[in-house]
Amino acid sequence: MKPRIKLATATTPDGTELDLYEHDGNHEISIRGAGLMGTRQHHSEEELARHACEELPEKPVVMVGGLGMGFTLRAALDLLPENGKALQIELVPEIVEWNRTILGGHAGEPLGDPRTKVVIGDVVNAIAREKGTLAALMLDIDNGSEPMVMKRNARLYSRKGLEMIKRALIPGGRVAIWSATDDPLFANKLKRAGLHVTHHEAHARPGRKGARHTIIVGRKRAS
Repeated sequence: MKPRIKLATATTPDGTELDLYEHDGNHEISIRGAGLMGTRQHHSEEELARHACEELPEKPVVMVGGLGMGFTLRAALDLLPENGKALQIELVPEIVEWNRTILGGHAGEPLGDPRTKVVIGDVVNAIAREKGTLAALMLDIDNGSEPMVMKRNARLYSRKGLEMIKRALIPGGRVAIWSATDDPLFANKLKRAGLHVTHHEAHARPGRKGARHTIIVGRKRAS
């Protein structure tokens, strides 16, 4: 049996350690010994982009909060027209570096696409800078609306945070949130923020295989 090798460690601003492992050509990022994401199972991350990037307008600007292993960004780029722009926001600089080196080939080197602009920083600050400019916003920064990696992510899902998200979207724009489980209470918060909400089941692997996750989508009214 081939060994599982620890390649690198990164630390989030609040002190949480993220470990990068390799096993038989595949990679995994784990937190406190539990797998957070991996290159073997990433279909739901691609589904996050698919549900967010439906019906994109001309020259769209889309934002991905949380780089992970690049699969959501890759899927968004595949749906983005040549005149579009993708803003990739990532809090941990080491994760960006891992994607530029060790991990990039798994998702087809999305950081090398000329339409991609990488911003290292807090996604809350990045969203706050946008005022009616985003056609799609994809959020995979934690375990869903219940933060596991960064407790301060909870502010993004507060009333003020959701109002900020709504302001960032163009009319008809969508925010899509990856969630480990369905979250009706959070969906109701999106509705109270004035967004049209849908839920989409997404599995870790194609063909409805692997762990089941949920993509929660909020759409801003077109007018």
